[in-house]
Amino acid sequence: MAIGANSYGTVAEVAALVGRYTSSGSFGAGTRPTTTQVEQFIDRVSGIINVFLAEAGFTIPVSQTDAKLALDEFVISQATLLAHAANGAGPYAPNSRKLRDTRTPSWLIMGEASDFVSTHADGLEALGATRTRLLTYGLGCRLTDDSGDKIEPMFQRKQFGNTIVDWDIDE
Repeated sequence: MAIGANSYGTVAEVAALVGRYTSSGSFGAGTRPTTTQVEQFIDRVSGIINVFLAEAGFTIPVSQTDAKLALDEFVISQATLLAHAANGAGPYAPNSRKLRDTRTPSWLIMGEASDFVSTHADGLEALGATRTRLLTYGLGCRLTDDSGDKIEPMFQRKQFGNTIVDWDIDE
């Protein structure tokens, strides 16, 4: 198995952070976690963050160099925590305090991924990550009711003392 095309980070980058779980610096069939498991960690965390990126209007996968580095770092950090959990250590380990206060490692990762994307979406876009949809996507209004009659707005500007001034008209 290999890491998916839409994933961020590498198995070697995770191995560099959790060397005690590797065999001579690499994951293998006899390590805990195995290479296949680490690849799955990376793919699943990448999948979670890609959901939030897609909701924010980004093209998946993000390929802009600096934005991708930030996403690589997020995924590698989470995969590292999952590697620790596979060995009964870290905040995602069974019976850890963090898990007692929440539900599952996936639940924690989803919350952190959501926070990461919502906090840094403007920065990712400013770096040049392709954002094909505006944040107003999905917003709309009905101009007619079910019978086809025009809907009058409940509130109008004049109710609040606001008058419309057309600055383009020469008087």
